[in-house]
This record gives sequence, structure tokens and C-alpha cells, in this order.
Amino acid sequence: MKKYLKYMILAALALCLYKAIDKVLDRMYLGQYTINDYTDDTRFTTVNKVLDKRFEKSDVAILINTEYIDQVVSTAPYAYSKKIPVFYTEKQKVLKPVYDEMEKLGVKKVILVGGVNSLSESVERSLERNGYKFERINESRGINFSIKIAEMMMSDNKISEIAVVTSDEFDLPNAISFSPYSQKNKIPILVTSNTQNDYLKIKKLIRNNNINKVYLIGNEGYLNSNFDRLANVKIQKIKGEDRYDFNKKLIKTIYGKSDNGNVYISKGGELLHKRHIGSGQLINAIAISPLAADNDSPLLFIENNYFETQESQIVEKNGYKILNQVGFKIERRNYFNIERMKNATTVVLILISIMMVVRVSRNSRDEENKKIL
Repeated sequence: MKKYLKYMILAALALCLYKAIDKVLDRMYLGQYTINDYTDDTRFTTVNKVLDKRFEKSDVAILINTEYIDQVVSTAPYAYSKKIPVFYTEKQKVLKPVYDEMEKLGVKKVILVGGVNSLSESVERSLERNGYKFERINESRGINFSIKIAEMMMSDNKISEIAVVTSDEFDLPNAISFSPYSQKNKIPILVTSNTQNDYLKIKKLIRNNNINKVYLIGNEGYLNSNFDRLANVKIQKIKGEDRYDFNKKLIKTIYGKSDNGNVYISKGGELLHKRHIGSGQLINAIAISPLAADNDSPLLFIENNYFETQESQIVEKNGYKILNQVGFKIERRNYFNIERMKNATTVVLILISIMMVVRVSRNSRDEENKKIL
């Protein structure tokens, strides 16, 4: 028994030493960067934290359904061009963090994005009760909404470039990757369902507004090949195997070595049941994208809380020294992470416990036998 106790004490001391060394390495790893954190308790308070960085006051705000990423990506360049803060809420109600921040900014009028299927009439009633005026961008989701937003941008600005992405939920995160660049350069993002009718509408928009360049962005094989044959415009295709590969290729294609050292880092959307992407991380990413646009800096998607090899190479090669994290805390990659090994550790501890019980039981039986003899 004493022998096993000695081993357990040694194991505990080794674990304490490991954790102490781990903390020292964490400090050394993060010490070479300036870390700016925009993470808060929920996606809604995280949005507020970002807005506090960009706005002291605004008479107008935009309100979008947090689940409608297609509307989110099309609205972002317009909101940036008009210097309007964007809030996200649920379909049936305006959440308290949204009201808190709107009151702080002195908002008087709210622009609701979409019809009642996007934000219901109960949202209107809530705004009225709280003393806000409101109006709607009342257009159906998809290409019609994208074109309406693009035309609103064109009424105020000379627009010569547009971007096209599909409405597939695995493709829309690519539009968020592209969003800082589109906001900075006033490039509308058109979301298509890949139909021939959508293609003809986009073609008409290009012709009527003298568009001379089209970015075809997204995952390989998602966008209708008809867009490759658009006449009288320059086509730039940026494609990737998935949202993470696209993000890396976008940074390589559009952003060179950083002048100011900033990179904005978010998760690329949590995979749900292997078939859907949750909106929470994507809202964090789009919320911080105006800050990235302000600094002409990229948004970097990472899948884990730490940098994989390729991601580390991007940060190092492009000279990023200021890491702006949103929605999570960047950590040093730890190959011996206790959380990762918790199942194996649990099994080992159970086996040790069983062995100790058996040993004690056997010793007890031996003592009893000795007494009998």
C-alpha cells in the first residue's frame, strides 16, 4: 500500500510540474504578440464590445436576424459605407444587450433587414414601445435582397466591382472572409441560389451599372459555371476546398505583408451534426470585420483555439504582431492537453483504483488466514 501511495505522490508532483512549465510556455508564446480581446459572454455582448471600439454615437442602427447569414453578408458593405452600426437579434424579439447598446449610442431610428419572415411584427411593436422609429428594407431573401442592397450602395457611390457567392450555408462563411475587403473597397456581395434566373439578374445588374470586375468567391464547384463566362468584365476567382482553405487562399491572394501588424481572428463556424454550420461564431466574425476593414487587414479563420502549422506560417510570414481575437481565447497548442487526454486518463485512474482495491482485499484475506492458522 505504501508503495502505491509513493507512486501516486510522485505522479501528482509530476503533474504539478507539468502545469507550471505549461504556464511558463504560455507566457513565452503569447509574449511576442499584442493581444486585443473582443470576446464577451454571448455573441450579442461580443458585438457590443466591437461596436464600442468603432462608435461613440449613432442616430441610426441596422437590425438583422442572427440566423440569416445571407442577409448579413450582403448588408455588411452597405452598413460600412454608411457608417451605421449593425445589431443582430432573434426573429421574434429584440434582446436586452441590443437595447442596452442602442441606448448607449443614442440610436433613434432602426432599419430592419428583410420582411416579417426575417424580423417579425413583434419586433416592430417592441421598438415602438421603447420609443424607436423604424423602417424596413423589405425584400425577399436571396438574389433580390442582394441586388437591392447593391443598388442602394450604387446610389451613393461609384461602384465598379461586385462579388458573387452561393447561398449554400457552407459557402457563406467565405463571404464573411471576403467581407473586410468588400467593406473597405465598397464591393457589394451578391448571394445567389445558382439558378439561371439569378444569373440573368446579376448579368443585368452588371450591364446597367458598368461593372468591370466580378469576384467569384467560395468553395470549389459550388458556383454555377455560367458565371465563368460573363462577358465584358474581368473575372477573379478565389476558390478553396472548404471555408478554411478558402480563407488562407484569400489572404494569400489579396493581402501581402502587413503594414500595421494587425490580423483579426475568429472561428469559422461550429459544425453541427456534420450537416450545418452554427451562426454564433460567424456573427462574431462579421461583427469584427469592420475593424479589419478600418485597418485594411484580413480576417483569419482558425478551427481550434490554437494555430495550426499553416496558420502560424501565415501570421509569421505576413508580419502579424497584433492579434485581435473575437469569440474565443488564443492558446498555445498543447500536444499533451489534459482535456484532450481526459478519457484515457480516466481509464488509467479507474484501473489503478481497481488494482489498489484488489491489493487491499487480498492483503486483508491474507491477514485473516494468518489469524486462523
